[in-house]
Amino acid sequence: MTERKLNRIDEMEKRLAAIGDRDPAEAVHDIVQDLFGFDYDCVPVLRGKREGLTNREILLAELKKLPSLTADHLCPLLLHLFGTNLKGIVSIEEAPISIRSKENWVKRHDGDLVMITGGYEDLDVLVAPTEEFMTVNGDEYLPDKLLDRLIAIGYVNRNGHAFYADPEGKPVSDDFKTLTIRTITEYFEENPYD
Repeated sequence: MTERKLNRIDEMEKRLAAIGDRDPAEAVHDIVQDLFGFDYDCVPVLRGKREGLTNREILLAELKKLPSLTADHLCPLLLHLFGTNLKGIVSIEEAPISIRSKENWVKRHDGDLVMITGGYEDLDVLVAPTEEFMTVNGDEYLPDKLLDRLIAIGYVNRNGHAFYADPEGKPVSDDFKTLTIRTITEYFEENPYD
């Protein structure tokens, strides 16, 4: 199972190449849901929403614009439309971070120490310790030094957890999400959890 998770983009590439005459939007929906857990029928369209069209119809219209149906072309499109950074998710498989976004567990492994939870339509994000961290450490709060680092990049302390919402009510940017993950990963690299 770990091998599959580490190579989800490669697996997606193989499946895309094998869709044949299937409806491309249906195939992409099924592949992404199986590999990453996102149901694009339910995930809100962040950019490119069109009145009167379902998410799948919007996806189909955008897929037709791609030069070819490959992971290299598809991943940026899905990031743009739905805010789902599939390549980013795969790149952090080894980090001690669980991620819950758009009502789905995007990444969750035994031993994860911190959980990042994205709010509906990515309007906010909460960083909190996992059950594993709380059980082993005996503390339900983030470590002070980690919380300080998250506050330094824009979070606020909310009862020992880090909370962020864009001041203008916009979805949390992909750059900020990346900075959050990098900040947490660097903290645990410098402060190994035994």
